[in-house]
Amino acid sequence: MAKIRSFIALDLPEDLRKGLQNLQDRVRKLTDCVRWVKPDNIHLTLKFLGAIEESQVEPIAQILENMTTGIAPFKLQVKGFGAFPNARNPKVIWMGMDDNQQRVVLFQEKLEETLAAIGFAPEKRTYSPHLTLGRVKESRAKRDIEQLIEKYKNEDLGFFTSGSIVFYRSDLQPSGPVYSSLKTIQL
Repeated sequence: MAKIRSFIALDLPEDLRKGLQNLQDRVRKLTDCVRWVKPDNIHLTLKFLGAIEESQVEPIAQILENMTTGIAPFKLQVKGFGAFPNARNPKVIWMGMDDNQQRVVLFQEKLEETLAAIGFAPEKRTYSPHLTLGRVKESRAKRDIEQLIEKYKNEDLGFFTSGSIVFYRSDLQPSGPVYSSLKTIQL
């Protein structure tokens, strides 16, 4: 049976995607050592599932529908420019969320628990809500990236409301991943 690479994420509104693209464009002028995520592919990941069987799509979609019953849309503030694992050794460049993110963190923890019950290993790292903007492709850029993070560390793109959770399929292509919705659940 065919495997599907998949993940679960909060969808982003178009105006936020435009703000993220504007930030990427400003930063892009300062370094050429980052492979930028296409704005249409930026999302707030809740859980990366990896390769799943096609037969698992419907049960996972049903779990998501059950979990979201009575859940109001999430209102989050996109604030803070940073890197994983840290600014001195950047691999992933991201925009973070402000400190008022407890609802989405609690939802993500409940999602981890629920999916663990059907065989998905829980993430070992503490969940840190963020929007991946790019991946550093050359280690020579470390100093440049560290300076960019210092320059934009307080960047504030404002609040957004996410009214849906999307169960995505991810197909890897030479030009980058192509995401398609397996199921969208409105909050």
